[in-house]
Amino acid sequence: MLLVVPLMVFMLNIMSSGDAGLMTIGVYIPSNDEFSNKLREDIKNNPGALQFVFYDDEDELVKAVERQQVAEAWIVPENFEKTVTDMASRGRSKEKIQIVIRESGLTHMLGREVLCSRVYPMVARQIAFNYISEKVYDNNMTEAQIDNMVGTYDEYGINGNLFEMGYVDQTDASSDVSYLMMPLRGILALWLLLCSVAASMYYLEDEKNGLFIWWKTKLPLLRDLAYYLVIVLIPSIMVLIGMAYGGVFTSLGREIVAILLYDFAIIALANVLRLLIGSIKGLGIITPILIMASAIFSPVFIDIKEGRSLQRFCPTFHYLYCIHDEYFVKSLLVFGILLLMIWYLLNTLKNHIK
Repeated sequence: MLLVVPLMVFMLNIMSSGDAGLMTIGVYIPSNDEFSNKLREDIKNNPGALQFVFYDDEDELVKAVERQQVAEAWIVPENFEKTVTDMASRGRSKEKIQIVIRESGLTHMLGREVLCSRVYPMVARQIAFNYISEKVYDNNMTEAQIDNMVGTYDEYGINGNLFEMGYVDQTDASSDVSYLMMPLRGILALWLLLCSVAASMYYLEDEKNGLFIWWKTKLPLLRDLAYYLVIVLIPSIMVLIGMAYGGVFTSLGREIVAILLYDFAIIALANVLRLLIGSIKGLGIITPILIMASAIFSPVFIDIKEGRSLQRFCPTFHYLYCIHDEYFVKSLLVFGILLLMIWYLLNTLKNHIK
């Protein structure tokens, strides 16, 4: 089980080092008019997080989507210049850019937003030209005036980055981490949660085999905590190494505090589940539900804002947010203490029943 972390990080590193973005988009631009050339040049020079492949044949591009060689296709109309000018003058156009996909998804919504960001500046530019031509020159502009207006408009570009991202703890959010590596911390946190449940299964097996008859103590909670720590400690170290190798590591002090608090919370949770369920088979049934719920209610892949009340019952949620927000460091600690109290009450009740 310990080999899962290095193998996964190694494979993700290999995949992210390749020439691949969030998805591959096939583009078909048949014309060579001003707007078609501008769009083609913009896509080539500024691909962003997406990978683009240009096709010379529309039918071949559609087939590439069907064969899953590209995630989606952008098919630009033959007379793209007329499409832009119609949109600028009338607000609509008969000929539209076609987006061909196999299935819907979040990445396709992103692709549509990216396409809009490439096309609408051309429409805005044409709207500005139409307005100046009508209001200032009464639709009677000379070639020199047109060239001057075009040159003046194009000179006013935004140089550099308009936005600067930062976390709430004032650390810089800009990063060269690949998009494939961004969910790594969440995936490793879920794996660590799985290890804690597995520790409960080992505990039940050892309890059945009479191990704790020879390991008596007046402080059973400390004994159980030590038992779980022995099992969870090495996976936690593997998680820290995996995050460092994957490029999502922040600082040593912050990561150690976060992982220790997370270990404390998931160990307490695993013990509560062990005392409530009481069987290896029952834990095996509940484990997939627990992991799936944690993946949904924690920002592993996406953050569902509407589920905040449910998310606060998930230790992985607190852990992933506590890296850059001290409030969630405290909330993770409080969450762990509450689980410890429940663990203590259930353990006391179990001993009284016996």
